[in-house]
Amino acid sequence: MSALMYVVQAIALLSGVALVVSVMLQTSKAESFSAAMGTGSDTRFKPGSREEWLYKLTRVSAIIWIVSCLVVAVLYY
Repeated sequence: MSALMYVVQAIALLSGVALVVSVMLQTSKAESFSAAMGTGSDTRFKPGSREEWLYKLTRVSAIIWIVSCLVVAVLYY
């Protein structure tokens, strides 16, 4: 395999790990529902909050992971 294949696979691996971690760190829907009912803290819509940062990290890592997996598939065949 070429060096490019190793680089793209490493990017896919790192972005996949980042995707899993960012999804696991997000609050569940039950916690969001309790926050909406007034029993929790509401930081969901504040700019710069942890939830907003995790949402952006999840979206970026998912896009990078999908693109890198497609590149690996194209390079493999």
